[in-house]
Parts: sequence; structure tokens; C-alpha cells
Amino acid sequence: MKRPIGYAFLLLIAVSCGVVEDLKQSPELEPLEHGFKSSAAIAYCASIANAAFKGYELPSYISFDADTREGYAGAGVIYVSANASHPMPFNNAVGDIAIAALWNGNQGGVMSIIFGDIDILSAQYKLYGIHTVPFFYDEENDRIITLFAEQDIVIGEGSDTLLSINLSKGKFDLELERLEEEQSDDVFVAVTQNVWHISVDQRDSPINFYDDDVTVNGGGQIATVNSKSGGVLYHAMIKTKFNYNECQSNPISGSAFVQNFKAGSVLDLGTILLDFHSACNGKAEITLATGKYLRANGDDVMLNWQ
Repeated sequence: MKRPIGYAFLLLIAVSCGVVEDLKQSPELEPLEHGFKSSAAIAYCASIANAAFKGYELPSYISFDADTREGYAGAGVIYVSANASHPMPFNNAVGDIAIAALWNGNQGGVMSIIFGDIDILSAQYKLYGIHTVPFFYDEENDRIITLFAEQDIVIGEGSDTLLSINLSKGKFDLELERLEEEQSDDVFVAVTQNVWHISVDQRDSPINFYDDDVTVNGGGQIATVNSKSGGVLYHAMIKTKFNYNECQSNPISGSAFVQNFKAGSVLDLGTILLDFHSACNGKAEITLATGKYLRANGDDVMLNWQ
């Protein structure tokens, strides 16, 4: 009788070890990085477009080819040269950005963006550009509000037709109405919406695009990211705030969420909840980890988002 008990004991140890190993998977933050860097790029472009159409004197690395379009107060294409001296926030790639936009003369506009050879995602997928991004200057709160959605994103190869933005006045107004959509403060809701809401406080310096206080709410997927465990990864950000002048290593407040779903199902393989902090050390604190990430509870994780 001792032998079966011995076998059962060994089997229990083996299974237990397997379970422990299954809970030691390292945090997978790639989808969160995609969302954060894409949001930082959109905020940067919205701040530049707002300054251009309001007639501010632009720095030498930005040029504005103004045009006329019937029914609009302003139109044109803005060219931005990203380099070591004037980088896109949280991105050290060198290249050119093109922003085609329409302006209604009443603080609102819609832009299309081509990132060209700038690698936003640093992944197997290339974010080529965004079809339509509404932006609006909220005078009462002294901020720019903008957003982008998953259906607007151009992954892989694109074309210069993005620079020929052509919207009827009705479609233009519908784009601006998207800015009135409710923002969720629940990570479990935001992670499914595939919309990123962005608020840009220019801090009374409308042509210093690196001094903006930017806050992001939203989530979903910029591009499909698969987990090492065979799941599919999603992310959300709630009141995630950054200021590139103050810290070039991490957001300075807010929280974020990563969820790992088993492919083809709603089975949750693991979740990670992070808090950002004002210490500019490139890290975030994991305040809750479940499933395959359980052993990461309470850890500080390095972001590597420069």
C-alpha cells in the first residue's frame, strides 16, 4: 500500500511545481506600450495642428503648407521633422511626419496623419498612420481634446492618399461629435472599447510641444499581440498622465491594465494592474496580478518606453 501513496505524493509534487511555474510568467506589457506610444504621438500631432491653425510662429523643424477648402476656415498639410534634437515624445526614431487637416475656425479640426518611416510600435507591426483624428480646443478648461479609435488606424503599408483629407461638412461635424463620447474610468470597460481619449494641457506655452501635460483614458488593441501562453493581450489606461519635459522614462501618474484572454474564448488567463508614479525611474508598480502573472504581485516592472 505504501507504493501507490508514494506515487500519488510524487504526482502531487509534480503537478504543484507545474502550477507554480504556470504562475511565474513575466508581465507582458507590449500592448500597453503600443497604446501609450500611439497616444503620445497623437497628442503631439494635435498640439502642433492646433498651433499651426491658430497662427502661432512654428519652430524651424515644422512647416505648414496652408491651403483653402470651400466651407472651411483653414486647411493644409503640416510637415514635422523628427530627429535627435526634436524627437517625437517617447520615440527616438528619425523621420518625417505629415499631418493633413481641416479647420472650422471655431477651435475644432480633423486631421489625418502619416508617420512615414517612424517606427511607433517597435514591433512586427508598423503603424503607418491614422485616417481621421478630431481635435478641439476647449477654451473653458484651456486644453486640447482629441481621440483616435482602432478603426482609424492604418497598420502595415499605406498610401499618401491620407494627405488628401476630404470631408463633407456633415462628416466633419460627426468627427467632432466623437469627442463628446463618454470616457470610462473602469479598466474592464475601457479594455474593450478600442478608443483612446486624450487631453492636452499646453500650460500657457502653445509652441513648446514637449511641456504639455497629457492625460490618456481608453484601451483595447492597437495591433494584435499574442501572449507567450497562447492568449491574446489587451490593455487599458485610466488617467495616465505624462509630461515629456518632466520625465522621458515613464508616465507620472494614473493606472494601466493588461488582460490576457485565451485565443478564441473569453477565458481570462491573467491580468496585471499597474500604478504610475512621479519618480522618473522608468518603472511602474504592479498593484495586482492574477492568473499566469500571479507571482508578479507587488513588483516594480521596468517599462523601457524611451
